[in-house]
Amino acid sequence: MLTGFFASDKLVSVFMNPKLFRFFGIFLAILLLVGGGYFVWDRYLSEAGKARRFAEEQMETYQKVEKAYVEAMTADTYGGKTPQETLDMFVEALRVGDAELASKYFLLDENSSREKWAAHLANIQDRDLLEKMASDIKIGARPLGSVYENNFAFGLFNDNGVVGVKIDMRLNQYTGIWKIESL
Repeated sequence: MLTGFFASDKLVSVFMNPKLFRFFGIFLAILLLVGGGYFVWDRYLSEAGKARRFAEEQMETYQKVEKAYVEAMTADTYGGKTPQETLDMFVEALRVGDAELASKYFLLDENSSREKWAAHLANIQDRDLLEKMASDIKIGARPLGSVYENNFAFGLFNDNGVVGVKIDMRLNQYTGIWKIESL
């Protein structure tokens, strides 16, 4: 059997009294209004809330872009297991006049694209210079070595013994394939 305040009729009479019931109702409504107002202010209207929401949106955008980039890099399997193998494949694609295939040996840019390289090689192809480019690279490219881990470079030297063209290579760590980063 219940004893004390809860067992008595006093509790029931408090809630049955219209004045007290209205007081508690108004008090509760004020609490909800103030609490809800604070929540809206903190989340949406204050500078800190706006900054937090902006940061969250930026993080979501970054995560989507990063996921798309990782997926694109994982699917990118054109190239060789060594820098020399990739360079040889690139030269062979140039030699047979396949600018589209040759562009696939380049590393994807920040937009997961190779359009810049495809357009550049198409321009060279339009001037009938792909085979000349292939020959120059095949004959003249000399390893310059690694600048830092997962990076390698080849150089084409001019008549003065100075590097005239540098071919930077980078390892696609998602596939273990070497790609041309710049030419």
